[in-house]
Amino acid sequence: MSKMKKPLLAVGTVGKDEHIKIDSMSKLPEPFRRHLRRTVPLSRISELYGAEWTPKKAFDILLSRSVIPLHYSYGGRAPHVAYGVSLLGGRAALVTSFGDDYDEPYPGFFGGGYFSHLARSGVEMSTLEISLPLDKWNYEGASRYLQENYKELLKSSIVVVKGKKTSTITCVKDLDGVDFYYLDDINGAATIERWRPIPTDVVRESGIVFVTSSEREFMQQAVDQANMLGKTVVVDIASYGVTPEYLRHITPRSNVLLGNEAEIQQVLDAYEIKSIEDVFEVQDELPTYVVVEDKFNGIVDIYSRKGGSKRRIGPVKIRKTGNSIGVCDAIGVGIVASLQKGLSLDDGAAAGLIEGASVWEVEGVQEGLLRREDFIRHFEGEFSGVSAELVERVRKGFG
Repeated sequence: MSKMKKPLLAVGTVGKDEHIKIDSMSKLPEPFRRHLRRTVPLSRISELYGAEWTPKKAFDILLSRSVIPLHYSYGGRAPHVAYGVSLLGGRAALVTSFGDDYDEPYPGFFGGGYFSHLARSGVEMSTLEISLPLDKWNYEGASRYLQENYKELLKSSIVVVKGKKTSTITCVKDLDGVDFYYLDDINGAATIERWRPIPTDVVRESGIVFVTSSEREFMQQAVDQANMLGKTVVVDIASYGVTPEYLRHITPRSNVLLGNEAEIQQVLDAYEIKSIEDVFEVQDELPTYVVVEDKFNGIVDIYSRKGGSKRRIGPVKIRKTGNSIGVCDAIGVGIVASLQKGLSLDDGAAAGLIEGASVWEVEGVQEGLLRREDFIRHFEGEFSGVSAELVERVRKGFG
């Protein structure tokens, strides 16, 4: 893949992260354990857990099992990736939605509002304030209403939804690092993505399009537009909004599929196939790569259409002194930043593991992402004894 001067485009949901650490998932009621490593929308708790469950009941139980005070940070895989690429000296643009609190200070972060923080790092964002009347929410005419009243939607990467709040994502994990998530799709602005069109003009100006977990219709539009325009499409499978139909649609339109073992298993289940190698039989050309991330052991496995057997990158040394949440986001940072700079996917996986190891050491994803100088130093420390050629390629690529 050639070196790209156009920006990486990261598409996905921005969230205010709440972190709840509990003693053990096995001590939670069975409905919680059914949805480990998945994202549950608050609007579906009664449907997924049972009619007697409400968000308040679920959170009361989680807080009663909490072993440390709630920890807060800004979140969202797409903004994490855009921010991390910018820190590494790359160009990154963000497509997402904020509430009208988009630049209010949030406890436990760098200070100031999230929008200003991302802008200071160099993330490229063009904003449009929109308002959707309450009687249009969850209404089949919402998409038409937006397109008729906001002609600039195709040119604006960021929409600020008046009367809504930036979506809260609650990350729950136990002392062993097993986790699951809740997304506020009731008061959160991200619901607008069910009806908002993809900003085609922004996609056209990008080089790599990184699509992650968000509203399914929005993600599918992003993949379709990027594929049609000949962009390099990198899809993080994740779990929120994922259905077999969605996976069967995006898989043959994506250059690279990223995910942990459970997330990639969703692709196999969607096609009723048994091995990752079988994914390459789905269509003649794409996907080119399937990348399996193991954040707990510091390993990335790469499967390629033309490469034959699996290639394993790592392990790298991990100091699990902080939080596992966001480690896969960090691996994605290293991968797409490397591809943007003309490096190979193997080099990108090694870079991603360095970013992931750094996030393991802290509480908060963006607090662990590395600036270019620190990244190169960490990379040299880990890989100098493994491959001088690898270190030199990465040093030159990020220099």
